[in-house]
Amino acid sequence: MTALLKYDAACRAIAEAKTVDEVTDWIDKAAAVREYGRRVRNRKLELDALEIRVQAKRRRGELLLQLKQEGRLKEGRKQKLSSSNDSLPPLTLDDLQVTANESSEDQAIAKIDGDSYRRLVARCRAYAEQHPEKHSINVLKPPPERGPVNGAGAVAHRRTEPNDSLDFSPTPPWGTRALIEKVFPQIDCRGDVHCRTAREPAAGDGHIAEVLREYFANVIASDVHEYGYADHLADFLADDAEHPYADWIITNPPFNKAEEFALRALGHARVGVAMFVRWQWLETVNRFNNLFAPNPPAIVALFSERIPLHMGRWEPDGDTMTAYCWVVWLKGHTGATRLFWIPPGQRKALEREGDRERFTAHPVIKAECPTEAAGAAITFDPSTGEVQDKLVSHPSDVCKAPDVPGQPRFERDVPPLRDDRVRADINAEQVAFVTNAYASAERAAP
Repeated sequence: MTALLKYDAACRAIAEAKTVDEVTDWIDKAAAVREYGRRVRNRKLELDALEIRVQAKRRRGELLLQLKQEGRLKEGRKQKLSSSNDSLPPLTLDDLQVTANESSEDQAIAKIDGDSYRRLVARCRAYAEQHPEKHSINVLKPPPERGPVNGAGAVAHRRTEPNDSLDFSPTPPWGTRALIEKVFPQIDCRGDVHCRTAREPAAGDGHIAEVLREYFANVIASDVHEYGYADHLADFLADDAEHPYADWIITNPPFNKAEEFALRALGHARVGVAMFVRWQWLETVNRFNNLFAPNPPAIVALFSERIPLHMGRWEPDGDTMTAYCWVVWLKGHTGATRLFWIPPGQRKALEREGDRERFTAHPVIKAECPTEAAGAAITFDPSTGEVQDKLVSHPSDVCKAPDVPGQPRFERDVPPLRDDRVRADINAEQVAFVTNAYASAERAAP
């Protein structure tokens, strides 16, 4: 540990490390010294240890990338190994005692060019020096170059982004729950979401998609960038992009591409589109002419209390000066747009136990059973087969589509429930009862 305290010597040792095990040992040592510095209130020692740890993670990422290039690292089912080193058995992350998240993060740090990396480390350290409550450095989620507004560090309303920016600002989980539990009932869409499919085409770390899994039967999460959560990589705006079945498309779109996302989503969603945007996004003549006039939203739901967004992370106790809203379109809606105020108090009411641990992770930690996370599960009455879910009174009320010209009122091709949503006590006879109820309801429909 004495050697670790000599900053330059430690950095040289890390740069000369030849194995993943060597570098992992430095990461562990740095973490121990950081904790010691924090406890004895030696801020310089703590920050030095944080920098050394980041440097070690960068070196580990370089070594992992080298193993991949040599075909000696097997990261998962999609990895194809090279046959150039048949004499050497492939290594797994378990063999190296590195988690998938650590591997992804370390390789991302390693891919940052040297000058940019040094600037990011300096910016993170300077920010930490000004904020003694900060005890970590993350060059992948750096603080803003300018100081935060009123100490909030939130996304400001006058923010601008480069044209090629991914603009990753995660939506707080309670913000998405407010959409389902407060906004959807205003447009009669709450009762059937548990048998619908939702798509999140800008999933990021999974902050919206993971909440949607609490309510929807099936959720498809994708993103143009590998954040570690999405089911697959896809450019939602690409001309040749594939668009899987989705009743709803729900997303917090990239800052500079929100209008394009809305227009593309309206062309592929079967029931509706919901987009989380800044209140000011509703302005501009061009957007009115291109989007809102030909496609009037059914409802615009403004948060009465501020819902803070931060670049690259969710800050559970964050603050903001920016107003956000949900804009919701329903297929076939041609009337006026309703303005709805989401009542205050949702932050407290809709945050759930475990949110702070799961949704501050990168990526979001997936729940083992999404329906249990929502406090509900799909069950059936053993004698009648009736759905006992609190949102449904009878199977004939399930999966009603809006009355859209040219679209059947009851849809037979509703996608099946996700496997992890089907409880073991649902037997084949009960499933057949519900299937027959759908068919009967369809025959009876005018």
